[in-house]
Amino acid sequence: MIKGVNKQVLEVTNTENPYFEKIIFFVKPEYGSEDRAKLKKEAETLAKKAGKPPKSRKTKKEICYLISQCALCAGAGAAMTFLLSYFI
Repeated sequence: MIKGVNKQVLEVTNTENPYFEKIIFFVKPEYGSEDRAKLKKEAETLAKKAGKPPKSRKTKKEICYLISQCALCAGAGAAMTFLLSYFI
């Protein structure tokens, strides 16, 4: 949602980060009249500090699903081993 049209924006395209192509900074209105070089330097400093994005956490439902799939696969493997050893 865009709340204002008259926003000062800084775009950093050289992020020196393999995860991010560009970063867009919205300048606070009270600092809009600040020196452009100072704003640009601050934006580049923050862009360099940007690390890799956080890992997405799995929900309990996804974890339970994975555990049940592993248990079913292990059970199927045990059953196949039993059947093969019984008939051979």
